[in-house]
Amino acid sequence: MSEYRLTLAAEMDLADILEYGEVHFGTEAALGFYEGLLSLIRKIVNNPAQFARIDEVRKGYRRAIYQTYSVYFIERENFIEITRVIRKYPIKL
Repeated sequence: MSEYRLTLAAEMDLADILEYGEVHFGTEAALGFYEGLLSLIRKIVNNPAQFARIDEVRKGYRRAIYQTYSVYFIERENFIEITRVIRKYPIKL
């Protein structure tokens, strides 16, 4: 698989993370953290099976962790759907 799509919620999560980082840590740190998240998403796309299934949270979902954030995703037929990027552990998927 070489493609991914973000849900609207995931897009908003990433925008919020970047904005929060800029306000609290400065632009350079925020961009570095954001790039780290994007690097993790590329790893997810390249090998989604390496990340834990979390059927107990929501059937069909997997979770990848970057520092204090969890990236939730689903393997679709032709792409990876990134559903949420949430600090710590799940709230509502």
